[in-house]
Amino acid sequence: MYDVSTYSIFVLWLSAIFVLIGAVQLIGPRFVRDAYRHWDYPKSVRLVTGVLDVVAAIMLAVPVLRGWGIAVAAILTFGSVIVFLSHRQYRYAVPTIGLMVALVPATVAVPRPAQIQFMAQRSIPSEGSQTVIASDDGIVSNAPIE
Repeated sequence: MYDVSTYSIFVLWLSAIFVLIGAVQLIGPRFVRDAYRHWDYPKSVRLVTGVLDVVAAIMLAVPVLRGWGIAVAAILTFGSVIVFLSHRQYRYAVPTIGLMVALVPATVAVPRPAQIQFMAQRSIPSEGSQTVIASDDGIVSNAPIE
């Protein structure tokens, strides 16, 4: 029922990036663990951040949850930018700002109520079968099946 547009493909790429970021956080290679230790963050912050990155990625990939995924991803990236800037890690802050900016065009891929369609088929003994395609704002078509 959903169109696969350029924006949807773009959002799926963003989703893949957040899965990758979450995996790196959860796996915790040495450079990540060292950064958290150096900044005096407990291990739980890294794990929670990794889980939230994966959750944001899943929400971005599911069209109905995409708006929520953009919100979660925006909060995570904003927090990351603040952390990087406060620790003078400018070379990491710049691509993170780019990732945050990339969430803006992703909002175009959020399905609008008029784009969400429901399809039902009913059989009326005296009239034959009928398919009804409806959207959130009313019936779109009513076609008899022969």
